Amino acid sequence: MADFRRMPEWEQAADRHTELIDPVITVRQLSRFEFTRKVQTRIDHALVFSTAKGSYDTFLPPMRPTRAESASKRYSAVYEVDMGIHPVQAEFSLPSDNDAFLFAVLVDLSWQVADPARFVAGGHRDVPRLLLGELEQAARPVTRRHSIAESAAAEQAVLAAVAGQGPLGAAAGLAVSWTVRLRRDQENIDHQLRLQAINHSATERMLTERRGMEIDEVLDQRARRQDELTVARALEYGRQQQELTLEQERWRHDQAMLHSEHQLELQRYEAEKIDFYQHHLQQGGVRAWALHLAQHPEDTALVMNSMREDQLRLIQAQTDLVSRLLGGDLAEDYELEGPKRLALDKVFEILNQRLPGVRHAATPPMPDQPPRMAPAAPAEPAPEAVTATPPAATPQEAPP
Repeated sequence: MADFRRMPEWEQAADRHTELIDPVITVRQLSRFEFTRKVQTRIDHALVFSTAKGSYDTFLPPMRPTRAESASKRYSAVYEVDMGIHPVQAEFSLPSDNDAFLFAVLVDLSWQVADPARFVAGGHRDVPRLLLGELEQAARPVTRRHSIAESAAAEQAVLAAVAGQGPLGAAAGLAVSWTVRLRRDQENIDHQLRLQAINHSATERMLTERRGMEIDEVLDQRARRQDELTVARALEYGRQQQELTLEQERWRHDQAMLHSEHQLELQRYEAEKIDFYQHHLQQGGVRAWALHLAQHPEDTALVMNSMREDQLRLIQAQTDLVSRLLGGDLAEDYELEGPKRLALDKVFEILNQRLPGVRHAATPPMPDQPPRMAPAAPAEPAPEAVTATPPAATPQEAPP
């Protein structure tokens, strides 16, 4: 490459990471014999040489013109063009069918100089503006046919319209890859967000109510089932309680019957016992004492002593009674004949008696005694004669 001795007419202080809007880095005027030495330039930059006839020769990297070519074609200027890929992000607005609402357009571009000679010949200085202008020119008529609420349809129509007019930047010698996104303006977006929030809240409340009703139905069914189980349990408990009550009543009745039978048995036993003791006690003192000894044989000495004392008391009592009747002057002689006769009989019985309660054969009356005369009227001594017999019953009452 030639050694450029003149200062460039145009030069950008750009490197590989600089954001460029004009890919032409330098522009230099050339004289006829300016190529004297070779100078190194960037490998990714293309050189576009202009001739005096207005044509352009492009030397893509790493190709460079020779001295003979430069001398034969008589180049008048050289353009150093960046061949790198440059991304661009831009946002602008497009009108809808209503001027009050605008579509917000988001564009992502990646452009690169594909034909440096054509680009230099076109004379463009702002590549992003060039590309955005073409895109806007193709998209504006399309968005005018859509309302602000039809952002999706408008976006599809814009994509089809831009793709239908051919590649962006092709006339300027550019290779462009692009994408377009349309959305509503911020106020419309905020409005839609509010509507969406309202719809979401209403849907949530409706779903909450609906699910709440389902939950209520499930809870009601569960409560009904619990009530049925409770009623069934109560009925079963009542039935068992009734059976238990009936069984208890039946048991009480049986116990009462058994108690009644037992009481009747006790009464019969007591009656038999009373009859038994009454029979044996009516037989006299000796039989009563024999009954006592049969039940308590260890009381033999006590029974013998008691019988002896009873006999002595009986004899003494009878002796005193006879003495009072025979020796007293309580009544007339004819009134005392009967009692005296009874007293003499009692004395005779005492003399012949061995044990109390043992009966002996009746003794015939004495021959020298006169026959008994019946009293003319009931006399008072009769009770006395009767009262003389109770002491004989004393031994009979002693055993109990």
